[in-house]
Amino acid sequence: MTDSEFNDDDMVYVDPDTKTVIGKVEYDNDGKPKSLKYDKKGEGLQTWRKFYPWGSYKSMKRTFRLEGKRTEEDGESSFDSALSKLLNF
Repeated sequence: MTDSEFNDDDMVYVDPDTKTVIGKVEYDNDGKPKSLKYDKKGEGLQTWRKFYPWGSYKSMKRTFRLEGKRTEEDGESSFDSALSKLLNF
């Protein structure tokens, strides 16, 4: 699955090493999300991570930078113009 197949409000599992979405979160009969085991045995090192992180696609793409580096939308404005926007509502 590619990252573009998800809406911002979809709950997804994320692989933080490869920065990819694994799939949508599965739920058990009680409505609680199932934990997805984290198995990375090829490197031979033990990892502290036991389960893949999950959350909404919007929060996961910001946390793990799934779509690349974020840019500030209004990062080029000067202090004076930002202050005038704030005071003028």
